[in-house]
Amino acid sequence: MQRVPLVVIAEYNRWAYSTPPEKQFAVKDLAEKAKAYGVPGVTVDGNDVLAVYEATRVAVDRARAGHGVHVIEVKTYRRKGHAEHDDQHYVPKDELDWWAKENDPVDRYVKRLLQSEWVEERELQAIDEQAKAEIDQATDACVDEPLPPGDSALEGVYAHPPVLTPHWYRSL
Repeated sequence: MQRVPLVVIAEYNRWAYSTPPEKQFAVKDLAEKAKAYGVPGVTVDGNDVLAVYEATRVAVDRARAGHGVHVIEVKTYRRKGHAEHDDQHYVPKDELDWWAKENDPVDRYVKRLLQSEWVEERELQAIDEQAKAEIDQATDACVDEPLPPGDSALEGVYAHPPVLTPHWYRSL
């Protein structure tokens, strides 16, 4: 068996396109499927920042030590449709409301930080203000920039990007 130093994060967001999980597979946790291939897996609450961090730290340490692939299944929730045309009419409204009000990962983490007295609210406000300023500055800088040339799309993706020829061009 190869011992590839790979950590796979499998985001399990509850609903496939209109299909609840109990109608999709027989296992409770998708990480169980990895074990069938000899790959250790763990399932964590994907809306708990610290749980995800800890599972990732363990998996990365394991991969770096040469112990091979590790799967982390993060259970979270897709609060929007599967695509723009999907209005999620198949999801019970109270389920959507609960996830939005009670289980938002950012809100949960902020609450934990404050309750544990690891940070003060004014410090978090300063971080938010700084992030917003950086985003505004970056987007403002881009507004008047010309679009990059199409052939630059593969730079940094491949060691030797292929030469792209427009589909309408035919050499004779």
